[in-house]
Amino acid sequence: MIPVYQSENKKFFNSVAAVAFPVAVSGVYDYQVPEKFMGKITIGLPVLVEIKKNKTWGVVVELNKESAFPKLKEIIEIKEGQWADSSHSLFKLYKWMADYYQCPLGRIFKPLVSKSVISTKAKTVTVYRCGGSGEGALKDNHIEALNAIKNCAEPLSAAQLEIRFGIKPSALVLLCKKGYLVKESKQLLREADELAIDHGGSPAELSPQQRESVEQIRASIPNPQKPFLLYGVTGSGKTHVYTELAKKTLEQNRGVIILVPEISLTPQTIQRFKAAIGDTITVIHSHMSDGERRDSLQEIVTGRKRAVIGVRSALLVPMDNVGLIIVDEEHDGSYKQSDTDPRYNARDVAVMRGMMQNAIVVLGSATPSLESYYNSLIGKYHLVKLTGRFGGAALPEVKVIDMAEEHQENNWTPLSRYLVNRIDETLGQQRQIILLLNRRGFSPVLLCKECGYSQPCPNCSVNLRYHKADTALKCHLCGYEEEAPGVCPKCKGTKIKYKGTGIQKAEELLKEKFPLAKILRMDQDTTRRKGSHIAILDTFAKGEADILLGTQMVAKGLNFPKVTLVGVLQADTGLHFPDFRASERTFQLLTQVAGRAGRAEFAGEVIIQTYYPDEAAVKCAMTHDYLGFYDHEIENRRELFYPPFGKLARVVAEGAVEGVVREFLKRAADVLSNNALGDGVTVLGPSPAVLSKIDKVFRHTMLLKSASPKALSAALFEIRKMAAKLPSSYRCIIDVDPVNML
Repeated sequence: MIPVYQSENKKFFNSVAAVAFPVAVSGVYDYQVPEKFMGKITIGLPVLVEIKKNKTWGVVVELNKESAFPKLKEIIEIKEGQWADSSHSLFKLYKWMADYYQCPLGRIFKPLVSKSVISTKAKTVTVYRCGGSGEGALKDNHIEALNAIKNCAEPLSAAQLEIRFGIKPSALVLLCKKGYLVKESKQLLREADELAIDHGGSPAELSPQQRESVEQIRASIPNPQKPFLLYGVTGSGKTHVYTELAKKTLEQNRGVIILVPEISLTPQTIQRFKAAIGDTITVIHSHMSDGERRDSLQEIVTGRKRAVIGVRSALLVPMDNVGLIIVDEEHDGSYKQSDTDPRYNARDVAVMRGMMQNAIVVLGSATPSLESYYNSLIGKYHLVKLTGRFGGAALPEVKVIDMAEEHQENNWTPLSRYLVNRIDETLGQQRQIILLLNRRGFSPVLLCKECGYSQPCPNCSVNLRYHKADTALKCHLCGYEEEAPGVCPKCKGTKIKYKGTGIQKAEELLKEKFPLAKILRMDQDTTRRKGSHIAILDTFAKGEADILLGTQMVAKGLNFPKVTLVGVLQADTGLHFPDFRASERTFQLLTQVAGRAGRAEFAGEVIIQTYYPDEAAVKCAMTHDYLGFYDHEIENRRELFYPPFGKLARVVAEGAVEGVVREFLKRAADVLSNNALGDGVTVLGPSPAVLSKIDKVFRHTMLLKSASPKALSAALFEIRKMAAKLPSSYRCIIDVDPVNML
């Protein structure tokens, strides 16, 4: 809706803008549209307004003729061309998200319209071109400089001219003064580091099965009816299907969104898509600077870039006419935002965006979530299968090592004897190795052998982890750290042991056993610095390292042809968490990391070390048996009425006084039990959360379960109203479709 001016009575129609805020301001507020902005404000436009005596950026969500409130404040500033939604389909999506995930509408915009991004200016640089009307004699070196600049295809900056031709800034000053050169301002595009990587290569020739999959999906482009689940074994070439679909979509002048679960996957994904569709790609992820993110959004808004690759927030980009949305590794828990509003799952929102923008949605995985595979069996999704590895490669052989037997043979290290021998043989063959240990730090527990004391975090209900590199004990929840003690803080004994194995300890042991091997470690600690994940993967891809040791980020989607051995050091790390998805996550992680081996002409081997070799997750991963695991696990879900058979929501109350949070949830549970709103909703709890204290904040939780999304939403809305009356220092978290039960 565009504001209209009515000349007869000098009143402005639609002169009131309803604004939502991506900050801690609930609700929607009305503002007067001043005459200077008439005709310029549309739904979706960022505007600067005053609220609570502060100037704050918000987003226009509605335009009206008048307001129920008198004396409205005026809009101060607008960002034209920054974000527009011509079809309003995106705002339907954002409103759906706010309703479904039970959060204020403004929070949906936070990833895109944060203050730091919206206030960041375009970056400009001074460039030089020939002016053509110079006067006065020139020295030989100035003539050479002028001729070099004349032959440039485009104006260059002083730094570029000095690097390329050795032209000094003083020469540029003189040539400008005499009129031979003209200075101009040129806007620079700040891009993510991944886009600077030379992709090389060319698109692969599709196999008959891949081409059949492409044609099956492409046939629905004019009128997509439901999403596609692309279920293909690891190494089956799902990315080749994605790139071919993207190429076909762009040929029809429609946009493409590609989601990956981890930042570590963006470099290889970009390389593959660049080889197929060229430079029409931009990137969105959290390691980008504000300037890079601002410029990426601007490239999308202006239509200069028609494909975006990124993690979950890339799904919310303001792109019109989207024709294809790809969610790679759709099962991955990283697609769920659990730490802040909106607590959305990008996979599920992708399905909704596809429906609202008439776009094809492709969910791809070798280990689909039980919910997605179930949806494909009951007809909500189309199921497309890739049953063999691309290029005729075979699935790797998987061997399970019972670590209890290793202990019986007096091997107490985290490396089994068989794994050590196979690493040694693989290094001798000049092949590469990936090792997975999903545990940060050096040792999980500090233990006094004299009194049994273990050092807890003073702020949280967990023990501190030992990080040997810093000789520090650290909390991975609140960030607290302290110097590692030399004596027991409780009994003053000197028999301090660091029990268990973290990834730093495993790295140290590998260096001792294989001193000639080049080892790279990839975890949260080594990838904090901007671009560090790119550097690690690039080094390994070039064959400049022999062993890549990492947490779960090395298990997903990476393709290194020389990797023939994969080892999982502790397969049980997450197996017995108090979470109904623990077994599913373990199976997915083991199967995914196993898929990194033997992806080219060399045969692969996977070694899984475990204390529970008879667990279904381990046994099915050993035989790459997704369907066997699905059949086993789906019956457990059916019996407990967990997803996909029932809808879940988790409610967490947090605050400084435990009694207050406990009583709030108890009161909420009582209201639902004694109210028609609770009909059809089962309440489990309340009880202390598994992580009952984080950063001095107590946490209690309860779980709501229902067959009816509508009944569940009504119950949650009632809890939201109750939560509004909590003291400001307390908060109530509502997590719909939770994936984190801690």
